[in-house]
Amino acid sequence: MAAAADAGGDYARVEALLLEAGLRMPPMPDAALTRLKEREEWCFSTRAFKVPPYDIQHYVRKAMAGASPDYVLIAQAGRAGTAHAMHYFLVQGPLQLFLQIGWDEFSTGRERSTALVNECFGLAHHLVDATAEAIRRGRLTRDGRLTVVASDLEGGFWEVARRGERGTRPTAHTRRSPRGAVAPPEILRQAWRWCRGQT
Repeated sequence: MAAAADAGGDYARVEALLLEAGLRMPPMPDAALTRLKEREEWCFSTRAFKVPPYDIQHYVRKAMAGASPDYVLIAQAGRAGTAHAMHYFLVQGPLQLFLQIGWDEFSTGRERSTALVNECFGLAHHLVDATAEAIRRGRLTRDGRLTVVASDLEGGFWEVARRGERGTRPTAHTRRSPRGAVAPPEILRQAWRWCRGQT
């Protein structure tokens, strides 16, 4: 993963924005040092995109179908008249991680949502390390897939698939906060525990 001391350009800008907002830096691949670009205001990615990050299911479906090259995206985004959210998407080798946490720098519940984003970013660091461990231990193959989707707006899931297997494709949720949905940190913990052989 990228080291902050070596960063510059747009990488340094997103790092400064996160620091100013009280948010920690999520895991960033080494390639992000030179490839991370500000595509729109508060939206950084190592590749161009056409669909707004708020449509998380679009990105999940493409990744699960094997149509996404490795990339990282971090953005604050929303739709007109809807809540904004902090997004972090990481597709790197077999790991496909999609986080969407309700967060608006001007909201009244900012302290709570900032704590949740930071908790999820911290767990994402652990998950990236555990994924490498799972590959070394043979629990996950380099050509397999560990998909983790954690959203407090749409719910989430995690699954493991071997090469050539088709997992259950996510469908769009009709409710903003699905009743009984597992909280994003718990989804991340479940996937982390699986990688470590604890389930």
